[in-house]
Amino acid sequence: MPETGQQLWIEQQKTTLEHGLQLEIASLLGEELAAVEEYLLDFTVSGAEAMQELIALVLQNRGKRLRPLLVLLSGSFKKAKRQALHRIAAAVELIHTASLLHDDVIDGACERRSKPSLNALYGNFPAVIAGDYFFARAFELVALCGNVQLIRLFSTAIGAMCEAEIEQARNAFNCDAGEREYLRCAYGKTAALLEACCAAGALLSCLEETAVQQLKAYGRNLGFAFQITDDLLDIWGNPACTGKPAGSDLREGTMTLPLIYILQDPVFGERLRELISRRDFSREKLTFMLDPACRSGPLARAQQKAAAFAGEAVRSLHGLEQNSCRLLLEKIAAFVLQRNS
Repeated sequence: MPETGQQLWIEQQKTTLEHGLQLEIASLLGEELAAVEEYLLDFTVSGAEAMQELIALVLQNRGKRLRPLLVLLSGSFKKAKRQALHRIAAAVELIHTASLLHDDVIDGACERRSKPSLNALYGNFPAVIAGDYFFARAFELVALCGNVQLIRLFSTAIGAMCEAEIEQARNAFNCDAGEREYLRCAYGKTAALLEACCAAGALLSCLEETAVQQLKAYGRNLGFAFQITDDLLDIWGNPACTGKPAGSDLREGTMTLPLIYILQDPVFGERLRELISRRDFSREKLTFMLDPACRSGPLARAQQKAAAFAGEAVRSLHGLEQNSCRLLLEKIAAFVLQRNS
């Protein structure tokens, strides 16, 4: 099968897998996710017409709702107040959305999920303020739950997100950055919030401390697997699926784990170092990263690292009740490795 045909077949299999998972999620949690959407709409209403225009545009460009899903699933091992779960699930999506709006400004991104970013359409100032607005509405929802632990949980996660952005900026185009620095940033960028989502669901359902820690470990390891997979998609993903041009991380100076492993490779490392020193990131110059030897070498190494984290996420669930929610958490860990967007 030609490479283009093989790639198309792989994308079709991934789409089929995602569709099957979505049907299972809809069957198990469809009504609860609909309630979360209602909170998202109700708590982002603004009396300012200009703000409401921005909000409507952002909410139309929806993602997979992974974070709300983790809250709902982690809160389903014991009975919890559904209203509180729905509020927190909506809050985490607003926090995530706010961080994306700010990220697009920082990165100067023109696209988000294959559509023009808010900053590209309206400028940086409205995009930053819109992000702040989403943060404010998120913490209003958290506060309504009347649980100080939740406020502290998400404040800590957002603090880690901010620290990661500073650390990432400091290491921009740093060819000597290593795996340790990468994982520290990946924790803040992605894993900290997924960890908080799982912990919030566990706390709201009054699980024992051991179970809370297990679900936190699941979210944390899932976050690492998610981020590494995202970094790999930046190299070999289809821009029509990922919603951003290939090689965006490198052009922004973000030293992802796949790039770190390429830099450590005796064959491809020097080529990448030279491109970074010259800031020459044309599409033609980056094609070497799709070389079969590169894919089976440093990129496969990164893929294996993501799989190890996903495996650890699943192992973290051992001992928890074997129910449909746990099974779905396990399937999500597997899907994260195979997603195409």
